[in-house]
Amino acid sequence: MLTLRTMGINYAHPSDFFIDRPEGSGDYLLIVFKTPAVLLQNGEEINVPADSAVIFPKGEKQYYRALMDTYCNHYVHFDTDDSGRDMEGVRTGCLLIPRDLPEAEQLLRMINKESLSHGENSATYVSLLIRLLLLKISEAAAAHQNSVVGLHENELLELRAEFYNNPALYADIPQMAKHLGLSVSHFQQLYKEQFGVSCYSDLLAARMKTARYYLSETALPIGEIAALCGYENVTCFLHRFKAKCGVTPGEYRRA
Repeated sequence: MLTLRTMGINYAHPSDFFIDRPEGSGDYLLIVFKTPAVLLQNGEEINVPADSAVIFPKGEKQYYRALMDTYCNHYVHFDTDDSGRDMEGVRTGCLLIPRDLPEAEQLLRMINKESLSHGENSATYVSLLIRLLLLKISEAAAAHQNSVVGLHENELLELRAEFYNNPALYADIPQMAKHLGLSVSHFQQLYKEQFGVSCYSDLLAARMKTARYYLSETALPIGEIAALCGYENVTCFLHRFKAKCGVTPGEYRRA
């Protein structure tokens, strides 16, 4: 039987949120990322998209953190007393991309509701619901590998990591699409499907995050910061920054 330890739905955290448990949490842990995040896989940090998931095995390292200004996830801590039989068919320790996340989230709500009912058979119902949730997520992940997005998943993850580390690397979306050998429209469709946000919005978020860092942590002139963020035109940078952050770069630095 699977036993629910604790769970949370749509838990939000600030941009400095991180989890680093070298020995795990003492139980199994399902995380569904509702915003882009960073996950440790095979000893390396990778950027993972919103609406992806991971099931950490019991006793193994758990490491994930926020990638953008906000972070949000669902989580389920659970355990088993059945020598692993309840975990048969469940994929653990790897990035999962649920095909039908609303269905998985409905199961999460059912688990939460049943766990609070304290009915005679609640523990049994919760166990069955958790197993169904785990299998649904694992099956969807296997199907995803054969989808169009799955064929470009690693390339998109690498590209996204590149422009978050260096937002001046790509001048615009057509350049990104060309880098992956895709048409602009096809690239934008795949990007939105994988990460849950448009490439334009994500690139703007990366540029603003970099701008805020240099404004608060360095004395670099605003013109140089604009260039580091990928803006050749300082006026355009000033306009974008104020529209996104509500203040000018100079005001942000002084604050």
